[in-house]
Amino acid sequence: MSWLRGITSAALSSTARGVVFSPRPKLSFRTVSNVRHPPALLDRTKKQDRVWAKAIQETIDRTAGTAQRGHPPTPDELWAQRSQSATFKPPADSYTGRRVFVTGDLGEAFRRLQTRLRRNRVMQEVSRQRRHEKKGVKRRRLSSERWRRMFANEVRKKVQLVSTIRRRGAY
Repeated sequence: MSWLRGITSAALSSTARGVVFSPRPKLSFRTVSNVRHPPALLDRTKKQDRVWAKAIQETIDRTAGTAQRGHPPTPDELWAQRSQSATFKPPADSYTGRRVFVTGDLGEAFRRLQTRLRRNRVMQEVSRQRRHEKKGVKRRRLSSERWRRMFANEVRKKVQLVSTIRRRGAY
């Protein structure tokens, strides 16, 4: 119903000057039927009509005025809206999550940093971005990486299977 977005809070009426907006009328829904229905069925259809009318009216009321907003919300406003119920705080700066705090031993902190960088493959990405990689070469590399990952996963599963069989005492 994207065509309804621009006219949700007003209904169009034509005048001599062109098209102007007038206040949106309330929608009234009713069942139109000349067929005789049993009372229970008639009550159910009236109730369903009321439920649908209420749902449509709520949707129109909820979306009314969305086209009249002057500007889209800023990132700060979006963050405030989305994090009202969240329990986490916004990141302090662009290095949040990439820091390693030094608590006494500098070598240990450096090893933790190297481990984190290795796990996130930062050094591989840096070396790969030094030069341009052709599409075909990249496709082959990604295919090879996928294959290696699947193969390693299968080997890991087989090793687990063998170790569980050995633990049971079969060999």
